[in-house]
Amino acid sequence: MGIFKKKPKNDNLLKTFDGRELKYVTKRIVNDDGTVNHLIVGKSGRIAVIDNQIRIICGEFDVFNCKVEASKYYLLMSGDGVTVEGENTVTGEYDNITAYYTYYRK
Repeated sequence: MGIFKKKPKNDNLLKTFDGRELKYVTKRIVNDDGTVNHLIVGKSGRIAVIDNQIRIICGEFDVFNCKVEASKYYLLMSGDGVTVEGENTVTGEYDNITAYYTYYRK
């Protein structure tokens, strides 16, 4: 038992964005000169955690698919979305995806 052991993933955070409907999904792109752009990848989709994988689906197409252990995910400070980054099996690249939730007034 060492002091430098890996922290477990936050299951409560996964439950907060599992099954949420999405307004739109953006992909962060870093250009050669260091500037950052956000490209809209899809609109009106859903984010789900299925079989220990995070899946972001827009329409009928998968935009992002990555194992939970190999990904990093953060809620936005505004609370209206989540940023997920990891090795995307759809594109075969390391992607940084931001998914914005659909807002429903209760």
